Amino acid sequence: MYDARGWSAVLTAAGLARLERAWPSNLASVRRHFLDHLEGVDLARLARALQHVPITG
Repeated sequence: MYDARGWSAVLTAAGLARLERAWPSNLASVRRHFLDHLEGVDLARLARALQHVPITG
């Protein structure tokens, strides 16, 4: 059920700089906790499939 609750945010220059600093460790974590467990999986095919997963309610 969609009830229109949500948040609105603005990314500041300082916030973007912090995200850029965090990106390498975030990527390493995603690789370690997710991608490394997908041995033998066609990652290009997985990426195409994930494009069909809705990101909003």
